[in-house]
Amino acid sequence: MESNHFVKYEFHDLKNFNYYNFSNYKLKNGKRVEYLDVNGENSKLIWHNATVLLDMNNEGNALIDIFLKTHPSVLMGEWKRTDLTQQEKALTKNTLDSARAIIDAAKMTDAEVKQFAILKRMNLNAEMDTLRAKIIGIAQASPASFMETHFDPEKDLRVFIVEAVKERKLEYSNDTFYYGKEAIGTNEEQVLVWLKDNKDILAILKHEIRGEEKPKKKLAKK
Repeated sequence: MESNHFVKYEFHDLKNFNYYNFSNYKLKNGKRVEYLDVNGENSKLIWHNATVLLDMNNEGNALIDIFLKTHPSVLMGEWKRTDLTQQEKALTKNTLDSARAIIDAAKMTDAEVKQFAILKRMNLNAEMDTLRAKIIGIAQASPASFMETHFDPEKDLRVFIVEAVKERKLEYSNDTFYYGKEAIGTNEEQVLVWLKDNKDILAILKHEIRGEEKPKKKLAKK
């Protein structure tokens, strides 16, 4: 059984609509596009309604859509084409993604809330419940953005970069990050790579900022 698939065409000025004659046209490559009906005959396409619903499971309607979706009147916005089935699928996906993100946000520990708040540059002086509520709001409005931040495998290191800049262990000036006088990147991704490549310096900085254990020097073998 075929599932329903509808496409809606709507004229931009509903009040002043009388009828519309869709002419044949040329694509940018010069190819001429003509409307051919179900019998393969060149026909005129004239609509007397400002809103038309096409059933894509109907061969004739499908041919009209093929002709119209690249028509100049559609591309220029005189007629608006909406794939209602795809729109519904997108809305359904967004609703489900939002629900999953809200559940994940609600289950975050206080430490995870603080991490997320640091990465999103929220006011850390706010109460934990306030931060959590804001994060749930982000999860609802932008589930993809929430998931990307919350499940980022590099989020610990990204938080550390924010802390290091705040403590002036790393400098950020003129769109560039510096360790001392050494430029280590013009964006966060480059700084991440630099820190991974310089794990001894990373360990020292972590000790200075967080009091974590200093790296132990390896004794030379006799």
